[in-house]
Amino acid sequence: MDERETHRDDGHANGEHSDDVRDRDGVPRAAPGDGTDRTHQAMHGGVDRMVRNVLIVGVVVGMTLLGVGLVLTLAGRGGLADTSLRAGPALRAAVHGRAEGFYSLGLLALILTPFVRVIGSIVAFTVLREWRFVAVTSAVLCVMIASIVVGAA
Repeated sequence: MDERETHRDDGHANGEHSDDVRDRDGVPRAAPGDGTDRTHQAMHGGVDRMVRNVLIVGVVVGMTLLGVGLVLTLAGRGGLADTSLRAGPALRAAVHGRAEGFYSLGLLALILTPFVRVIGSIVAFTVLREWRFVAVTSAVLCVMIASIVVGAA
């Protein structure tokens, strides 16, 4: 199937209809010779795709690590620790096949996923020169960091 599909956009206030060319993910694509700048919209669609992919990969990795920890617990290769291990000890425990290492790494992956998403958004918006979005997303990152710092205190 062709990646480009034509959808009708009925969102005009004056009732006019226009062809809106989108890919299979619903992201606007530039239509050759239509006289409008859809490249900018397509670039924003790339940011949306990046955010979606980061979230999917983060959740899949985190849940997989937690699942491996569960299997190892059921196999008698450790269990839940009293506290979550830091990254270094968790990695060493996972390399040695200990469940608590996989639990800690899975939780770490799930916790870091939103941070990676926000940092990726800042980079993408900087490339797009969307300074308002850079400012807002940077403020979100600051709030996230502050919540970790305050929570650790």
